[in-house]
Amino acid sequence: HIAGLISWRSTDGGFNFNVTSQWQPIMSINENIGYCHSDIDMMFFQNNKLYVASDGGIHVAPDPTNVNVNYFTDLSTGLGIHQFYKIGISQTNPVVVSGGSQDNGTSVFRADEIWYNWLGADGMETFIDYSNTQIMYGTSQYGSLYKTYDGGSSRNWISRPAPDRGSWVTPFEQDPVDPNTIYAAYKQIYKSNDGGDNWSIISQEFDYNANHLKIAPSDNLTLYTSHSENLYKTTTGGFGDWEQLSGFQGNINFIAIHPTNPNKLAIATTSNEKVYISDDGGDSWTAVRFDLPDFSALALVWDTTFNEDILYLGMNYGVYYLRADATAWQPYATALPNVRVNELEINTAENKIYAATYGRGLWRADLFDPSALSTTNFSLNSLKIYPNPSNGKFTISWNQHQKVSVKIYDSYGKLLYINRALDMTSPVSPDLKLSQGLYIIKINSSNQEISKKLIIE
Repeated sequence: HIAGLISWRSTDGGFNFNVTSQWQPIMSINENIGYCHSDIDMMFFQNNKLYVASDGGIHVAPDPTNVNVNYFTDLSTGLGIHQFYKIGISQTNPVVVSGGSQDNGTSVFRADEIWYNWLGADGMETFIDYSNTQIMYGTSQYGSLYKTYDGGSSRNWISRPAPDRGSWVTPFEQDPVDPNTIYAAYKQIYKSNDGGDNWSIISQEFDYNANHLKIAPSDNLTLYTSHSENLYKTTTGGFGDWEQLSGFQGNINFIAIHPTNPNKLAIATTSNEKVYISDDGGDSWTAVRFDLPDFSALALVWDTTFNEDILYLGMNYGVYYLRADATAWQPYATALPNVRVNELEINTAENKIYAATYGRGLWRADLFDPSALSTTNFSLNSLKIYPNPSNGKFTISWNQHQKVSVKIYDSYGKLLYINRALDMTSPVSPDLKLSQGLYIIKINSSNQEISKKLIIE
C-alpha cells in the first residue's frame, strides 16, 4: 500500500498498482473505491487493519483485501484539531460561525451546534452577513471569493475583481452600514455595492498584495489596509490616494479598530514591541508591550461591552487583555490550550469572545467583566484542598457557588483528570485512583486561575 494525494494497492509486489481511494466522494462512488481526505501523510497496519492519517484526520480500512465504496471508515469524529485561519461570527444568540481552515475548507457552525462544510480547498477569510445569517461569504487561497444564500447548503462563485492573485489569506470584509457592500484587497482595494456582482477600484496600486483590511465600525468612510510593513488609511471611502502611516516597527499581523472611535486603532506587529495603539488615526503611536511574554502577537479585538475599553490579544500561545490606562497585560486563557490564536471576534449578543486557533479548533469564553473583579466574588485564594497530604481521597471546597474548570496533572505534566464545569455549590471529592507522588491541581474560575500542589502518600 502506498499513498500521496490518494492511496493505491499492489498485489504483485509493486509491479502494478490500483487506486483504493479518492478524495472527492462523487469520484469514490463512481469508481466503487473508498473515500479518504486528500494528502495522506502516513499508513500503518494494526491487527490486519490499514490505518491512514491525512490532512483531514484518521481513516481505517477494516478489510484491506476488499476494495469497494466502503473501503475506508472515517475515525475523526470528536477530534478538535482544525487549523483555522479566520472566522466570522453573527451578532445573534444562538451564534452562527463560519471558519476557514487549512486543508479543510470553510465550515459553518449553525444554531444547532453542528459543523457543516460549505466550501472546499484551503479556507481563508469568511464572514456572516449581519442582516441575514443565511448569507455567508468565504474565500480560498489567494483570493478566490464565494457566497452562499442558504446557510452553506449550496455556494456561488464570485468573480475575482483583481487580474492577479491576492495574498495567501486575502482580506475580505463587509461594510458596517450597508450589508450589500463588500470589499476585497489585492494590490488594489476593490469595492462592490451589490454583494459581489460588480466591482470598482477604490485605491492606488500598492507595491505588495494586501495582508489586512479593516473598515471602522462607526464610520464606513474610514478604512485601514496593511501591506507587509506598510500601513495606509483613507477617510473618504477610498476616493483619492490612501495616506501612508508611520511611527511603528515591524510587519503588521493584525489591525483592530475601536467599535465607536474610527481614529482609535491597535496593530499587532512582528517587532519587539509587539503591539501599538494610536488615538489619532495613526498619526502617532504608543508601544504597549509592557510585560507581554516573547511570543508572536497575531490577533487583536477591542471590546466596550462593560463600558471600558478592553483590548484582547491573541498570541501563538494564549490570549491576553489590556484594560484602559493599564500598564500590564493579564492572561485570559482559562481552559484554553497552548496553541496559536489566529483571530479573535466578539459576539455582543452573547457577551462572549471567540478564538480561532491553528490546530485546536474554535473556542469561546465569557468576556472579561471589570465590575466582577471584587475579591469577595471571584478570589480563588479561599479555595481549599484537603487533606493534603492525602491517602488518595481528597476534597475540593470553595466558599463561592460557581462552576470552575479543574485539571489534575502528574509530576511529569501528564493530564490525568479534567472537568470543565465542576459545580462548587458544595465540596467535591473527585473519584480518582492516584498513586503516591506529587500532583498539580489547576483550577480556573471565569477570570482567575490558581494552581495548588497535592501530595499522595
